[in-house]
Amino acid sequence: MDWGALATIAPAALSSTIYATIQAAFLLRVGRHRLRAGRDAPGAPRATPLVSILKPVAGVDDELEENLESFAHIDYPRYEIVFGVASREDPAVPVIQAFIAAHPEVRARLCLTDPGEALNPKVAQLLELTRRAEGSVLVISDANVRVRPGYLNALLSVLMRPGVGLVSSLFAGTGERTLGAVIENAQLGAFIAPGVVAAAELAGRSISVGKSMAMRRVDLERVGGFEGVAGVLAEDDMLGRRFSERGYVVELCLDPVENRNTSCSLTRTLDRHTRWAKMRRALVPRCFAVEPFNSPLLIAWLTVLLSPTRLALEVWLFAWALQSLGAFLALRMLRPERSNLLLLAAEPLRTLCWFFCWLNAYASRRVTWRGNAFSIGAGTALSAVVEPSSVGSPAR
Repeated sequence: MDWGALATIAPAALSSTIYATIQAAFLLRVGRHRLRAGRDAPGAPRATPLVSILKPVAGVDDELEENLESFAHIDYPRYEIVFGVASREDPAVPVIQAFIAAHPEVRARLCLTDPGEALNPKVAQLLELTRRAEGSVLVISDANVRVRPGYLNALLSVLMRPGVGLVSSLFAGTGERTLGAVIENAQLGAFIAPGVVAAAELAGRSISVGKSMAMRRVDLERVGGFEGVAGVLAEDDMLGRRFSERGYVVELCLDPVENRNTSCSLTRTLDRHTRWAKMRRALVPRCFAVEPFNSPLLIAWLTVLLSPTRLALEVWLFAWALQSLGAFLALRMLRPERSNLLLLAAEPLRTLCWFFCWLNAYASRRVTWRGNAFSIGAGTALSAVVEPSSVGSPAR
């Protein structure tokens, strides 16, 4: 037996099997959903409770005006939008006010939130927005999300199933015009979204993603409200765990929302996914440690570096072909009406960027988010970090 050849092939073979299993689980589940949706066109749910869409806003996200505009055309009879900003000087305020003025037919209002209510700045906004909301169903929707008219019908059709307490939406990154946005949207579509779906399909654990989530107000109160996740960074995942611990089903809505990323820099993309990597490390440290095996291309690259042989190069070419095929099918499923050529071409670079973020997650537990510096512990528990420049400086 050629032990050198075995050592070259075995890691990539293992990684390829894991990768193919994850991608297949994603494609099969989303494909089954599309087939059912094609046979049975979804209509309005039997019950139409008042839905409060909570939008915590911090700064002007890419194409914010167009994102908000999509919420004015939701095909649902009873909903309101409650916007929140932590400061009247937030540059998003004029955009929100213009949206409200342009759509008097939409029940919408802007609220000032108190950033001191929670360590997690998003939760600090959600606490006030929940108090201001009038609906019995609460939908959290990030400012960088764009939706289709059937958005609420799709969410509520899942939420109204027996036993379901929390629903989050599948997502697809769209709109790329810069390298940073290409890598961002490729990471969301080729890695993050398939992983979220595969976790539910293979491990029976639905990961709740805070970009778009729906729950009943009464159920939220039963699991401790947003107050219960005020001190963690991954408030969406921890909220999902609280629902599960109380016996509720946590589900995915497989009708994707768009996460618009158009002009971000590569540095911002790396910062964001390093923060997400640190969250995954804090939430599931053992799974995170073996995460590189989710990428056969990365394993093949490492093999070439350690043993630059012709066989290693052939393994790399196979891994590149497999991962490119997986990315093509995943992106085609999530973004059927868009060109994915740029994202496919960027798959090797995306893999290296993701590995950089994975390595960086072990460098420190510090993150910076919305202008706040934190150290994160187990379960993404937050502790504030005092900037050295602020120590001893006079109060203002």
